[in-house]
Amino acid sequence: MVSVPVKAFPDLSAAPLAGKTVIDTCNYGPERDGHIPELDGKSLTSSELLQSYIRDAMLVKAFNNIFFKHLLSLARPAGAADRSYLPIAGDSAPAKAAVTEFIDSIGYSVLDAGSVADSWRQATGTPVWGPHTGRTRTRTANRPARTPSARH
Repeated sequence: MVSVPVKAFPDLSAAPLAGKTVIDTCNYGPERDGHIPELDGKSLTSSELLQSYIRDAMLVKAFNNIFFKHLLSLARPAGAADRSYLPIAGDSAPAKAAVTEFIDSIGYSVLDAGSVADSWRQATGTPVWGPHTGRTRTRTANRPARTPSARH
């Protein structure tokens, strides 16, 4: 799991993460991270930027849109009507399957939000970021963008 300020990405050691599934929980905040032109201009998502530093890892964006204290309080058993959905985004099907299994094991369902390039849909300030009200809200917030320029 990588859970660091985006400005720390260049300092990550890529070798220990090579070939491994890595969960990206990071959110870009220019007030904390400084301005990063590729992120400000939306030519990259923060996950794409992270992937550029850890190229050989199988990156899955997850947990970036839930407050850590809610992980215990919002967990529900499979099938519960009020079970929350967490979006994930990644390019590796096996890595996404592993992360989905893990998230399910701790009491959440998963909505596949697409590729690493699609991870902008769960970025800070998007409709899916913040309080979790279930599958309908998560699905609606993760509908495909109309055009590539519609990135968050």
